[in-house]
Amino acid sequence: MEIAAVFWFYLALKYPEFRPKKTALNWAVLVFLAVWILSALTGVDFNLSFWGNLERMFGIWGLIHFVLFFFILQAIFKTRGDREFLLKISLGASSFISLLAIGQKFMDLGDLMPMTGRVFGTLGNPAFLATYLIFNIFFAGYLALSSRNRTSLIYYFLLVVNCFALFLTGTRGAFLGLLAGIAVLLASFGFFHPQKNVRRYSVVVLILFLILFGSIFAFRNSALVQKSEILQRLTSISLEDTTAQNRLILWQKAWLAWQEKPILGFGAENYEVAANKYFDPRLNPYEAWYDKAHNFIFDYGVTLGWLGLLSYLSLFFSALSCLWKARSRNSFLLMTFGSLFLAYLVQNFFVFDTFAAYLMLFFILAMISGAPEEEKENSSPPRKINFSPFKKSLWVILAIFVVFSIYSLNFKPLLAGYRANQILSSPVLDAKQTTRLLKEALDLKTFASPEIIYQITMDHLSKIEDNPQLAADRDFFELSSVELLKTVQDHPQQARYYVALAWLNLYFYDQPDKNKLALVADWGRKIKILAPAKKEAYLILTAVHFLANEKSQAEQVIEEAYGIDKDLGDRVKAYWESLNR
Repeated sequence: MEIAAVFWFYLALKYPEFRPKKTALNWAVLVFLAVWILSALTGVDFNLSFWGNLERMFGIWGLIHFVLFFFILQAIFKTRGDREFLLKISLGASSFISLLAIGQKFMDLGDLMPMTGRVFGTLGNPAFLATYLIFNIFFAGYLALSSRNRTSLIYYFLLVVNCFALFLTGTRGAFLGLLAGIAVLLASFGFFHPQKNVRRYSVVVLILFLILFGSIFAFRNSALVQKSEILQRLTSISLEDTTAQNRLILWQKAWLAWQEKPILGFGAENYEVAANKYFDPRLNPYEAWYDKAHNFIFDYGVTLGWLGLLSYLSLFFSALSCLWKARSRNSFLLMTFGSLFLAYLVQNFFVFDTFAAYLMLFFILAMISGAPEEEKENSSPPRKINFSPFKKSLWVILAIFVVFSIYSLNFKPLLAGYRANQILSSPVLDAKQTTRLLKEALDLKTFASPEIIYQITMDHLSKIEDNPQLAADRDFFELSSVELLKTVQDHPQQARYYVALAWLNLYFYDQPDKNKLALVADWGRKIKILAPAKKEAYLILTAVHFLANEKSQAEQVIEEAYGIDKDLGDRVKAYWESLNR
């Protein structure tokens, strides 16, 4: 997108036709970006809000690329034929990914896609794949309904392929969203389609559709349903389910966090800070660091506040407004993509937006943006305007920045991540080799460094349990501790970095050192302030008191843990007893 932006900026400076128009949808996208920036400036960790982390890549820097994607697509692909061509490209890609995912269900496709009960394809997570497929299922439906020849059969076939892959993901939220979207689409055809036969058939199909899936849920305890792992999972929707219970707990605590910062929230990608502060001890047994609420209302409410949630919803209202204006020319757009938005929001009530979801969301927003005022297929050549020295200077500045970005913000983090993965993907590396690779990754000085040092440290500590000799590598300890100290200074509200630093010093504690133990105890108390109901602080403080031979202080920590939650107290007490064996 950065490379494409250079060429698009050139076109926009020279040809007015390539500039964004002042439409409600374009303004909604810019306002959404502006709210992210304001929230980051007033939030608890600007660095994390701007860059995001390596797992999500969902900070302001990532959002800027999606906004560029949106404006470039609408500027270049102006006609209905152009946009339908892109829809076909997207459907082709998703069909290929669907076939890989289907293959993953029945055979081992290597380390990237091993055989599994719930498929995830090349996206690495069943829920992420399901969200991506929802968009393309509706693309297939739109192309099939818009075609007037035998090619529609191809689109119907690809629709079935994508639906089958989504079914194999076993993602209940996406399944409910798809059912809701299809039901609304059939209902809209039944009431509003101009052809009487189509209205009649749509109502019949809708009734059969409701009977079919109603029967599956009604007979979810039957032998037929219970024999299928996927059907069993999809029909086991209950408030008593462990996942559902955890979601409800998360949402209750998210609402409390939201009330603390109601307007602009804690800042993009800072949900974990709020989750730690309002953590419910009932979630301790699941060993989780929650960086998402798994519900778009609370995700945006906690991180971006009311302004963020409303600006997010304005994207859909503005898009629906575009579709409504274009209804006389193409009613299929309104019915199909309106149903798509419903399906997307329903499934997003149970999961959260991801990189793949935003890719498809901004893609379809760009496809919709030009619908009210489509340009003719044979439009006149673009009108040139004077390319002044000032405009040339602007273009050159952007080009220079992109060259810098390609090296500093793309290649270097990629290389740093590769070095880190060499360590993480190996069962056990020689200690010196681990230190060398880690130093190479950190010497690149990228925005990825905090995530890398945290992941490598926690991975190394987990390996020490089975390979005690790794705790003898003082070079690794010195490098990691120095880098983690820098990280906690840069991210003082992120409890996980204090946790890694504290356990690192405890695992490498080899001689009586009261000063070091006092420092680790300070970090433990800091963790307790940031995450007062999480087990990490109490386990760390218990370990400190054990090493300092302070039995009474350890008992006080255990008593404090019991005061918060019985299960938490039991876990801390069991840890203390294991240390004393």
